[in-house]
Amino acid sequence: MMYDKHGNRPTPGAKSIDYDDTQLIAKCGNIKIHHWAREVADPDTWHEPETDWHRAWKSIFKPENTEQTITVDGIKHRMDAQAFLNGTRYAVEFQHSHISPDEIRQREDGYKNMIWVFDCIGKDIDVTYIGNGINRLHWKRPRQSIFWCNNPVLLDVGDTRLYQIISMPEYANDYWYGCGCVLKDIKEVFLHGVFNKYTKGLESLIKEGAA
Repeated sequence: MMYDKHGNRPTPGAKSIDYDDTQLIAKCGNIKIHHWAREVADPDTWHEPETDWHRAWKSIFKPENTEQTITVDGIKHRMDAQAFLNGTRYAVEFQHSHISPDEIRQREDGYKNMIWVFDCIGKDIDVTYIGNGINRLHWKRPRQSIFWCNNPVLLDVGDTRLYQIISMPEYANDYWYGCGCVLKDIKEVFLHGVFNKYTKGLESLIKEGAA
């Protein structure tokens, strides 16, 4: 994780505490992004092991908009980040590993308003531009659990490129459709709530309230 309970970044040799008062140890090597490590496992049932991909995304947010906790049915959960769009708070979840349809439902029900960012770097996705800002994506081995997402979905395909999914296939071997954008455009959305012509697809999904 990027921040401790008090919003502090790790420094070499530092120790601190997490949101549940578990001790944290600073991990500040020369290769991986500096982060805090817990001495015991995270009790958050929505938690997944954090990667440098997670940390790179979370590092673009201010401390007060990263790793905030909410309580759902008496259980504390830590969202990856939060963004304020059109006056509404959205949880932003960065998902690298497999997630089941049940877990997707639990998070969407718990957070209410949220945006998914899935790590699709290195995945076998062919993209064809078909006009009017829309791309057709043929994902040869799709993560089928994503079909269960009812909130906006972004696919991070690497090289600072993302696709805002506007239509998911009914069957696994069918086409996906999405609007392409780059990281700086998504940063403007997440950090400042500002949309442009490249993120208008995401703005439309947010206004509709579903993907």
